[in-house]
Amino acid sequence: MNTTTAPFHSSTRTAVSLNTDAATGQRVQTMTTSRLELAWVAGELRIACKASRVQMSATRGWQQADARGARGNL
Repeated sequence: MNTTTAPFHSSTRTAVSLNTDAATGQRVQTMTTSRLELAWVAGELRIACKASRVQMSATRGWQQADARGARGNL
């Protein structure tokens, strides 16, 4: 008898934010990705989640984007 079924819900969320450090004035871009899966295992709800965060200096990326004629100012 199989007690594990395929997840009945699976979702991924990605968010990108641009922040300025108040002390240094440096702009930092952060990308956060999270994944959620829900499945029934032997009659119990199994919740699995993972998250990752990548942070980088936004200064270089903005200079390159401006040089290529990026849309609008953020």
